[in-house]
Amino acid sequence: MKVFIAMFILLLNIIYPAIAEDIVELQFCYEDKQLLPYYTGAGSQVANPPGVTIEHLQNSVKQLPQVKLTLQRKPWLRCLQLLQQNKVDALVATYDESRRNFAVFPLDAQSQPNANLALSQHATCLVQQPGKNVLERSTEGIVIARPLGYVMPQYPEGVTTVQVQSQQHAFELVKQGRVDATTTLCEVNQLPLPDNYVYGLQVNYPPLYSTTGYLVFSKGFYQQHTELAASLWQTLQHTRDANRYYQYLLLNDNDITLPTEREN
Repeated sequence: MKVFIAMFILLLNIIYPAIAEDIVELQFCYEDKQLLPYYTGAGSQVANPPGVTIEHLQNSVKQLPQVKLTLQRKPWLRCLQLLQQNKVDALVATYDESRRNFAVFPLDAQSQPNANLALSQHATCLVQQPGKNVLERSTEGIVIARPLGYVMPQYPEGVTTVQVQSQQHAFELVKQGRVDATTTLCEVNQLPLPDNYVYGLQVNYPPLYSTTGYLVFSKGFYQQHTELAASLWQTLQHTRDANRYYQYLLLNDNDITLPTEREN
């Protein structure tokens, strides 16, 4: 019996490393500030529930048992820097030509971002104090607050932008009258935001512009795991639950309690 046990342990020691080598760790970095519906909570800890982007990614990874997902929360610009340095493997970002220097997006046959493999599509609206009609005054010069780290869109002539630390900070500056407006998420996958999301401010429709969020990989990870990255892009298309976005959009900054229902 002792000989049998010894042989069994030896066999496990031989087999287990081979199994472990088949598991690919995916180090995903996302910002350490709350940004509903995508991320909840703040700081380095993963909140529970974590936000619809994280749930979506977790549900997709479950379909690929060879992938082990590891989550890291950092300031957004730090996540971009770590991806460039191949110190994290993936993050979610909008497409920008300059990011192709260090990030791999899902591309189509014309080497353009493939919206069919996007993680989410969202629209951004101008947010102002009620009744201010900010855009009508843009030729006179208006100031718009934008959170740090995000790609700057093309604004109408006469618009000046200032960078702030968070979306909540931008809302406060608008409420205090220190800036004329800010921009914020107003639709996700063609779903409008609840009216209470902007804390008494006014959302101007139609959206100023629409953007698309992609799961992007570091060049180092993609070169090593090209087929796996392609599989994950495909899997993301089948694990999205539009209703989950809506549930998260009903939350406020201090409330991250959701029904126990999860995406399929």
